[in-house]
Amino acid sequence: MGRSITLEKTPEKIVSLSPAHTEILFALGLGDKVVGVSNWCNKPEEALEKEKVGDAFSLNKEKLVSLKPDIVFIPGSADSPQVKEIEDLGIPVYVSNPATVSEVFEEIERVAEVTGVADKGRQLVEEMQEELGKLKGKLEEHEGPKPTVLIVLDPDLWTVGPGSFLDEVLTLAGGENVVSDVDLQYLQVSMEEVLVRDPDVILITVPEDQSAGLQAMPGWSELRAVREGKVYYVDGDLVSRPGPSIVDGVKEIARYLYPDLDLEI
Repeated sequence: MGRSITLEKTPEKIVSLSPAHTEILFALGLGDKVVGVSNWCNKPEEALEKEKVGDAFSLNKEKLVSLKPDIVFIPGSADSPQVKEIEDLGIPVYVSNPATVSEVFEEIERVAEVTGVADKGRQLVEEMQEELGKLKGKLEEHEGPKPTVLIVLDPDLWTVGPGSFLDEVLTLAGGENVVSDVDLQYLQVSMEEVLVRDPDVILITVPEDQSAGLQAMPGWSELRAVREGKVYYVDGDLVSRPGPSIVDGVKEIARYLYPDLDLEI
């Protein structure tokens, strides 16, 4: 974000208001230094046991101050209201919002440097890049066109377009976004449009029990992906959270797109 922060020492007490940063911190072996997390930090399981300090919409300042953190990690931009709120409490704030997988790698190394475990950060990134490289090699064994994919974000048919984080994840998994020709990163499509494009595969990022409205839509049963049983429910956190588990998200999507390939790595 082009911001500078000053730390008097290597952080010993850390608060993370970002689910992605929380996963990064635990992956770097810093879980014991995390004293507080947001209401949305649900991974790993150990994070659920940490003190809750609110979220981007409602910050519990009293709880935050009582934890006496040396640094707070938050998602967003330099203009996010929480940056000033927390800095006014005398606490250094690290804010970021990785928009690509390569930026996730950079972010992991940066967080590792800030927290005094730079070597672990580099090692983690190397392992993630190696896994992606192996997956790419496996996917190259596939002959023929890439499957076209519609990613469904909610029952109202919101989806992702080029330039979005999830679109890049889909590309790394060997899929072709069925709306790759639009200029929007996020958009709502009509069932008529989906029927015209008729994707090979549909990936739904909300739980099946929350997507009943999709099956009830006129035309849904006419889609080729529905008729051929190629509608899959994926973990929205796993495939869209810009943290260390994103490689697992790429692999999960790839398994749905290429069930005949051995993608065990």
